[in-house]
Amino acid sequence: MVFAYAITNRTFTAPMAHQYKISAVICSYNRARFIIDAVESLFNQEMDKDLYEVIVVDNNSTDNTVALLEQYKHAHPDYHFSYYIERQQGVAHTRTRCAKEARGAIVAYLDDDSTAQAGWLSSIVSFFDEHPACYSLGGKIVPKFLTGIPDWYSKYFFGLVGNFDQGPKVKRLTGARYPCGANMAFRSEVFREIGYFNTDLGRKGTGLMANEEKDIYLRILAAGHEVYYLPHVWVLHSVESNKFDKAYVRRHSMGIGGGERLRLKGQAMALVMKFVEYFLKWGYAVVYGFGFLLKGQWSKFVMLERFRWWVIMGFIDPTGAE
Repeated sequence: MVFAYAITNRTFTAPMAHQYKISAVICSYNRARFIIDAVESLFNQEMDKDLYEVIVVDNNSTDNTVALLEQYKHAHPDYHFSYYIERQQGVAHTRTRCAKEARGAIVAYLDDDSTAQAGWLSSIVSFFDEHPACYSLGGKIVPKFLTGIPDWYSKYFFGLVGNFDQGPKVKRLTGARYPCGANMAFRSEVFREIGYFNTDLGRKGTGLMANEEKDIYLRILAAGHEVYYLPHVWVLHSVESNKFDKAYVRRHSMGIGGGERLRLKGQAMALVMKFVEYFLKWGYAVVYGFGFLLKGQWSKFVMLERFRWWVIMGFIDPTGAE
């Protein structure tokens, strides 16, 4: 038996019963270097392989990602593994495609340059089973640096490398913080109830627009559902040298501001308040940046101030993140 429902102006038909306990999904774009390690980290989990599937959705990669996926599928015919190509460019389109293709009661997202650690799948399933009010959860993301760390790097750039750590205890997230895309999971009914990812937001190709994750989490919380952080559900996230290129950092920072500008489109008062908030944060950064100056860490101070300024510039002109 099937039913149809319309979300984000598109009709989607889904089965009433779920075929798997969980669907582990990966969005990929030009990550041939990492993609098979990511997939293997899922099939190396101790969970019964008949209880889950792994899906990769490629977003028009120009490297040999798709060829590697085809080889892997051919080499493992006994695995519940599939891959698709999403022609509409953008991570929000790709994440939405993952959710639509998934046949699990839970949809768990892993980045294509990350590896799930032991117990990742089973811990996610167990928590959802034991906490029926939880609609989404996320876990710790630990950066795996593949290059040297520049002297300007500080905790204020954790978002740049995907470092996400909310402490050693399970905690409920209420909006100030929310899970990151490299390690987040949803009950499948989330998408039926509140819709998919906002395709006006998020990265498209080499563009660095942001906030499609923030948007869906704010909608989940606004609907009255619970979101949790689980420190033992963790992944390793590879950090390449390009993440520390200052031109990249600039576009990444502008993508934060630009994403907020687009997310709040049409909300005049909210846009004004966000603009004021960004200027206040820039002022605060000057104040607490003096701590770096007192330690003789000039480069850390300079990059912190640039980061805050670039966010403002992105808010003013979102095209700067492209």
